[in-house]
Amino acid sequence: MLPAVRLPSGSGVRTPIDIKLKPKWHFDTNRRVFVSESGEEFAPRGLPKKSRIVYKVPSLVGTDPARLSKSEKDLQRYMHVILPPSESPARYVDVVRGWPPVAAAHVAPEISLPSTA
Repeated sequence: MLPAVRLPSGSGVRTPIDIKLKPKWHFDTNRRVFVSESGEEFAPRGLPKKSRIVYKVPSLVGTDPARLSKSEKDLQRYMHVILPPSESPARYVDVVRGWPPVAAAHVAPEISLPSTA
């Protein structure tokens, strides 16, 4: 196996924080709040300005859970927290882990390119 090559600086690719929501929670992208099935809401806090929270599988957003398989329902729980380029995800992962709707959070693996050697 060939070693990975780091992406060039300035590539615009950022390392996100990967999160998995607790069951029965979702993120309302329009209002930027997490909402539980019981109606409880949580507004994310502790992130720098211009941070974004996005679903990993956007095509499943808003799909009626009754029409989804068990695996698709599970995929609806996975998200990325994308920070501004100047911010380190490692600095904020514990903040995200402390949010009530979050079951798990970690810094995503570093993206790399294959070596051509």
